[in-house]
Order: sequence, then C-alpha cells, then structure tokens
Amino acid sequence: MLGQLRTGEVDLCLASQPLAGSSLDTIELASEEVLLAVPPGHQLARRSRVGISELAAEPFVTTRPGYWQRALADQLFARAGLQLVVACEGDEPGAIRGLISAGLGVGLLPAISRQATAHPPVAWLSLDAPAARRTLRLVWRRDIYLSGAARRFRDIVAERLSQPSADP
Repeated sequence: MLGQLRTGEVDLCLASQPLAGSSLDTIELASEEVLLAVPPGHQLARRSRVGISELAAEPFVTTRPGYWQRALADQLFARAGLQLVVACEGDEPGAIRGLISAGLGVGLLPAISRQATAHPPVAWLSLDAPAARRTLRLVWRRDIYLSGAARRFRDIVAERLSQPSADP
C-alpha cells in the first residue's frame, strides 16, 4: 500500500497497520481488540484470557510477513522475549479461522470475526497484552493533489467512521 501511495497509483488506502512517511496524513477510523482463536477442544479453549508467555510453544496459523496479523504476532512475541512458532502461513487472512478450527494451530483474529459467523467453530480468548489491537486508518499523501472525488470520499469516510469505537 505504501508503494502504491508513493507512486500515485492510489489516492487513499485503508490500512490495518501504521504506514510511515512524512508526507502521509491519517485518520483513525476504528480500533478493536485482537483475540486469540484456538481449535475447539484445545487445552486453552475453556479459558477466557491467556498471556503471551503461555503461547511460547503453540504453533500459529498466520499470514505471511507484511500483513497486520503477522506484524502484531511478531511484535507481541518479541516484547515477551519469545520466538513465534509458525505452523502455517499464507496470503489469505480469511482462511486463517478455518485452519485454526481444523487444528493446525492457534492464531490472532480481530474481535469482529467473533461476531461475523459461528462457522468454522473456534474458541476465543482475550490476550493479556494491551497492544493486542487492530487499528483501521484511512491514509493519503498530503503533498499531492487529491481530486474532488477523493477529497469528498475521505471526508465522508472520516465523518461516518471516525467515531470512538467500543469493544463488544
């Protein structure tokens, strides 16, 4: 996304992780808790919370580097002085829940995933890590011309979505 903004290929983008650049402007649209999903019957499935240190040997199903889920997992484990054990990684964030449900490992999913559907089944745990959040931002370059349509879209999105969000 950063490359597309820099080259002017896109005027605006929705980002789930911070994009760095002195010429970028950002509006925070939403922030939500990131949960740990585990397969039904997993040893942690009956708990409601877990610490990162308790996940040291757990195999993770995650995205490849470059996606917010992987960046967050790597950050949380590094802060705890641990190495993330990756059982399976891919390019399709939507497939993670199915792979977790099938027993390939555990993984991080945004809280909204819990509300989206009950299938495939997983158990949800909160993480004892304040940084376990996903923040959605609208990002654009302030040093280039934005068309009237792009400015209007940005303003509508900012007006309708940049409200304080509460976790369910």
